[in-house]
Amino acid sequence: MNKTDSEGLKVGTLVVGAGIVGTTIAEQLQCRGHDVMLLDRDEPGRGCSFGNAGHFATDVVLPLANMQTILSLPKIIRDPLGPLSIRWSYLPKILPWLARFAVAALPHNARASCDSLRALNGRSIESYDRLLKRTGLTDLMTKNGALTVYEAAASIDANAGSVALLKRFGVDVELKTGDEIRELEPALSQKVAGGLYFPKTAHSVNPFRLVSALAEVFRAQGGAVVQGEVVKISPREGGGCDVILNDARRLCADRVIVATGAWSKPLAAQLGYRVPLDTERGYHLMLPESDCAVSRPLVSYERAFVMTPMEEGLRLAGTVELAGLDAEPNYQRADILFQHAQALLPQASREGATQWMGFRPSLPDSLPVIGAAPKHRDIYFAFGHQHLGLTQAAVTAELVADLVEGKVPEIDLNPYAISRFGLL
Repeated sequence: MNKTDSEGLKVGTLVVGAGIVGTTIAEQLQCRGHDVMLLDRDEPGRGCSFGNAGHFATDVVLPLANMQTILSLPKIIRDPLGPLSIRWSYLPKILPWLARFAVAALPHNARASCDSLRALNGRSIESYDRLLKRTGLTDLMTKNGALTVYEAAASIDANAGSVALLKRFGVDVELKTGDEIRELEPALSQKVAGGLYFPKTAHSVNPFRLVSALAEVFRAQGGAVVQGEVVKISPREGGGCDVILNDARRLCADRVIVATGAWSKPLAAQLGYRVPLDTERGYHLMLPESDCAVSRPLVSYERAFVMTPMEEGLRLAGTVELAGLDAEPNYQRADILFQHAQALLPQASREGATQWMGFRPSLPDSLPVIGAAPKHRDIYFAFGHQHLGLTQAAVTAELVADLVEGKVPEIDLNPYAISRFGLL
């Protein structure tokens, strides 16, 4: 990277956004021999990647946009502490997003989203295997599967259709009795009536440390990690882009990859790409002294949240709030998770518990935007992974790197194209 007074700092590839998606893209391009700068307004991993559930959820191939969700919306809106809530004050602003969500939930559209989610998730673990082996970070992914637990026997039958659909899409899942579930996780309550075992999922013992460690490997190999906020991306006629930061620094990049998660919408808009991106505000409650010996992520079917064992304790996460980027956090949504956890893990303690809220970038069809900018040859997008950013980061990085190098990706990227919204 060379600096000139007239043109600013010259950069080969500029990756904007240092969450798990942007950081893995930067490392992937670097390992292929590219000159890369990773840019974020904060240190790597301090956004949504800091507080996620830590679950490599390869089993999640059913989109949030489905008819079951649509039919439950009246109840959802009435319950501010339910697993999915919408703030009344934000409802007018999010109505266009909800309209697109309703269209995406139609059966034929939901099936197409299933296919596209499976295409990414089915390659997730093998992509991470390559990434973590290459970077020496294999200890940050634990392959111990995951459980979904039922408290009511009736839930087993109620969820049978979704389980059949998962199997149809190639997800390995095994139905277990309550006793079999407790053999796997003895700390679980006797009220657990049964559950599902997903043997081919995994989890991270520390998602923030995963991003931080990847950024350190990237830096140690000569990559530049820079703090700054992009205010303007200006494509140049001869190729490449001028990127202006909020402190007036100017970067002269051969190519730019936008991976800024929930903050990607305005950057795309200034380039002429309108995208219906909104935010799933996710909460977690960290229990540092949980007194529960749990060895894998536990998902409650009835309560719709997840408990993940980590280095720093037991993390309770998984609820969704639609309220945008500016509203104050409602930490009651984090606190309620302890009541849910205590019902399933009677020995749980909230001594020293900490709360957190972060922003998941969400698109109405539950699919991310991955691909080249159709009107700009040197700009690429990788954002909108909703609650599957951790799961899909490594495979996204490989796909984006293939595009940058002019290779045909191993999966069809048309379902993830920004042009699918018809707003160009």
